[in-house]
Amino acid sequence: MTTTNKAKKHILNLLSGAGLNIINLLIGVIIGLVLTPFLVKSLGARYYGINEIIATFVGCFMLLDLGIDSAVARFFTLHYSREEKKECLEIANTAFFLFLLFGLLGTLGIILSAVGIYFIYPKMEDRTLFLHIMLINGIAFGLNFITKVFFGVVNGTMKQYLTSSRDVFIRLLGMTLTFLVVYFGGRLYAISFVNLGITIFNVFLMLRLAKFAFPEFMISRLLFKMNLVRKLFGFAFATFIVFVGDTITTRGGVFVIGVMLSVEAATPLMAVSMKLCELYALLMLTICGGWLISWLTYLYANNEKKLIDESMSLAYKVCTYAASFMFFGIVVWSPDFVSRWMGGNFLIAYDSLIIIAAEHWIIFSHAPNTKFLFAIAKHRFLADCHLVSAIVQIFLMIIFVNWGWGITGVAMGYFLASIPVRGLIIPIYVLKIRQVDFFRYYANIILYMMISAIGFILPYLISRQLLTPDYKTLLIIGILSVCCYVPFIFIVGFDKTEKEKIKNILLSVIRKNK
Repeated sequence: MTTTNKAKKHILNLLSGAGLNIINLLIGVIIGLVLTPFLVKSLGARYYGINEIIATFVGCFMLLDLGIDSAVARFFTLHYSREEKKECLEIANTAFFLFLLFGLLGTLGIILSAVGIYFIYPKMEDRTLFLHIMLINGIAFGLNFITKVFFGVVNGTMKQYLTSSRDVFIRLLGMTLTFLVVYFGGRLYAISFVNLGITIFNVFLMLRLAKFAFPEFMISRLLFKMNLVRKLFGFAFATFIVFVGDTITTRGGVFVIGVMLSVEAATPLMAVSMKLCELYALLMLTICGGWLISWLTYLYANNEKKLIDESMSLAYKVCTYAASFMFFGIVVWSPDFVSRWMGGNFLIAYDSLIIIAAEHWIIFSHAPNTKFLFAIAKHRFLADCHLVSAIVQIFLMIIFVNWGWGITGVAMGYFLASIPVRGLIIPIYVLKIRQVDFFRYYANIILYMMISAIGFILPYLISRQLLTPDYKTLLIIGILSVCCYVPFIFIVGFDKTEKEKIKNILLSVIRKNK
C-alpha cells in the first residue's frame, strides 16, 4: 500500500490500539471468570446483587450521551486530518460543555432516584445502604461522563493506543483494588469508594492524555459554538438510533421469552447464547471497530479513494477470516465448554447459540461496510435499517415463540430479521456509493468463506481427537487450532502484495511497542 509517512504513522497507532483492546478484552474475560465468584462468595448473594443492580441502573444513564462521543471522534478526526486546529478545539469544547451538562443531569437523576426509593419503600431492607451506594455511584457517574470528550480528542488524533493502554491499566487497577479491599474485609462502601477514587484519577489521567495527543487542547467557554451543537447532534442522532436498534436486537429476545414463557426459560438464552455471542461480537469489534472508522475518516478527509478501496478490500478479508474462525469455535467447542462452565443442563441453549453465531458470522464478514458509512457520515441509512430490523425481529420472535419454538424461535427471529438488512441491503447501499460491482463483491465474500472452511480441516481433526469438557484441554486445542489456521490463511488467503503489507505493518507495530 503506497502511503505517506504520516498515514503510516496513523495506521500503526490505530492497530497498536486495536491490539491493546484485545488484551483489555481478555482481561475482562479473566475478571469475569475469576473475580465474580470471589465477590459472590465474599459479599454474599444479596449484597453482590445489590451492587450489580445499582451498577446496571447507573449504567442506563450513559444513554444521555445520545451518541455525541462518536460524533466528537469523527469530526475531530476529520478536522485533525486537515490540520484545522481551531475547528478541533471548537468541536472539543462544544462537546465538553454538553457532556458537563448531561453529566450533571445524570447525577441529579441518580440522586433523585436514590432519594425517591429511600422514601417510597420505608420498609425495604438495607435502604440506607442502597441510598448511600447510589449517591457515591452518582457522583462517579458525573465525573466519568466528562471524560468522554477527552476520549474523543485522543481517538480523534488516531492515537487509540493511548486510550487502549489506559483501559488496560484502569481495568487492572480496579480489579486489584477491589480484590484487596474485599479480601481484607471491605464491603459495598469500600468497593464504591474505590470506584469513585479510580474515577477521579481517571479524569486527570485522561486530561493529560488529551493534552499529550493534542498539545493545543484547552478548555474555554469562549470556544463553545452553538452552531456546532446542531452539527454534533445531527451525526450523533443517527448513531444513537443505531445503538437503540442494537440494544433492542440484543435484549429484545430476553424480554420476549421472559414475558411469554418465564424468566427461567430465558436464563439459558442469557447465560449461554447471548454471553458467548457477546464475546464473539466484542472480539470482532476490536478487530474491525473504532480504529477502522478513524482510518477511513482520515482517508476520506484527504480524498484518498485508492487507499480507501485497498483498505476496504483487505478489511473484508480479515473480517471474514476472523468471523469464520470464531463461528467454527462456537460450533465445535461450545458443547464441551458450556458443559464445564455452566453444566450440562444449559446445553438446551446450543441450537439458539449456533443460529445467533451464524448471524454474527455473516454480518461481521460485511462489517467494513458499516464502518465506511460512519466514516463518510452517511450512517443515517444504517440507523434506519437497524431500527426497522429490530422491530421486525421482535415481531418474528413473538410469532415463533407463540408457535412453541422457545429460545430457538427467538434466535430464528434474530437471524431472519438481521441477515437481509446487514448481509444484503446495507452492503448494496455501500457498493453503490463506492461504485463496486455487486457480483464481484459477493463472489469474493463466498471465496473467503470457502478458504476459511478448508482452513478448518486440521483444527477439526485436532478437536475431534482431543476434545473434552476441561478448561486446560480446551485452551490447548484453541491454541493449536489458531497455530494451524492463521498460517494457512496467511499463505492461501492473501495475495503477494497483501502479505507484504501485513508483514510490514506487523513488524512496525512490534517495533513501536517495544
